[in-house]
Amino acid sequence: MPKRFTNEEIELLSKSPYVKDIKQDRLTLTHEFRCILYDEWIKQPSTFQIRETLKSFGFDCSMLGKIIINNIIINFKRYGRPTNGKNKVFGQSLYSVELYDNSFLIDSRVFVKSRKGINFSSDFIDKAFKEYPSVSIESLLESYGLDPNKVGYHRIYELKRKLEDGEKPKEKISADAVEKYSGHPYIKRCTATHFTLKKQFYDEAIIFISYSIDEILGIFEIDGSDLPIRVRNKIKKQLISWNGDSDNMGLV
Repeated sequence: MPKRFTNEEIELLSKSPYVKDIKQDRLTLTHEFRCILYDEWIKQPSTFQIRETLKSFGFDCSMLGKIIINNIIINFKRYGRPTNGKNKVFGQSLYSVELYDNSFLIDSRVFVKSRKGINFSSDFIDKAFKEYPSVSIESLLESYGLDPNKVGYHRIYELKRKLEDGEKPKEKISADAVEKYSGHPYIKRCTATHFTLKKQFYDEAIIFISYSIDEILGIFEIDGSDLPIRVRNKIKKQLISWNGDSDNMGLV
């Protein structure tokens, strides 16, 4: 059932400095207060966070009802942080925005296909990592001619979370190294993002387990400096646990 405010509730809520307008079937919060709500919610996106913030500003959440609180969150997810002083109505009606389809985003080269749909391209992530937070993700998208609202809140939020958590984009193997190791007798596969050593490498390298990984690779004419540190660390880890059963070790 949509929330309908009683006359008493309307009178009480209309006294709040954070309410722009209140009617029986809808509530309009001020732009300034919606910004406050959003800034608190983004710290921990949850219904609990919205409720606690509303309570701290004198709102009775049981009076507002679940639908209004849920609609606040829906608008945040769809639009992101409130902009341009536009107030949204929280009530029976839901506001929506038509998102770009996947083919359009891929054509923009900001996104690429993945097994789970589409993701931001590595080039865009590299640029975001270097410039964020001085330059917002939204501003970067606009510089590529994309409307952040049509890209979708969830995609932007997930990228922000990764950047704020310090998840650097994976360093790639250079094109020169890929060409250099083409046909190498101990390397099964070498591309910009994948490096696979053959079973023969581990069978023979196991006797050098006490050496550093760069020394071990050097014995087999592989220059450790050609490989990202994450690749070298994984090879060393797999070599330590090598039991001769797998022929697909070293895939990164």
